[in-house]
Amino acid sequence: MRSQKAQSWGWALVLAVTCLFWWDAAGLIFAQSEQIVEVTIKDSKFVTKQGPLRLGLPSVIKVKNEDVERHDFGSTMFEGIPTQIEKDGAIVYGRGLSGVFLDPKRDVAIRFNMSRPGRHEFRCSIHPNMKGELLLLSVEAV
Repeated sequence: MRSQKAQSWGWALVLAVTCLFWWDAAGLIFAQSEQIVEVTIKDSKFVTKQGPLRLGLPSVIKVKNEDVERHDFGSTMFEGIPTQIEKDGAIVYGRGLSGVFLDPKRDVAIRFNMSRPGRHEFRCSIHPNMKGELLLLSVEAV
């Protein structure tokens, strides 16, 4: 009887470990399907880190203000497309989304689907010399 109970627990443990393995693997697969662009604001400059961006895929732009003053991250690339904003100290402005104000040491994540190829500029309306750009090509990677 004791052996049968131990065997049942053994199979339950094997099943639990297998499920956890597949759950983690599925999480990695789905997490990798999101395109991520990191934009850091430091010393009144935009520093952008991105890989190749493809049309129609879920995308997130993570903006972090590491300066000691408020900055703005705004772009026309978001006009007319659905966006989801995850913010920490950000004030969203404009019809739909035109951009966000970020207080010092705050960050925001802007989620959307890339749908328009081309060169997409972003800027800080508070500091007109602060500009950056994202490049989205409609050509598939080889």
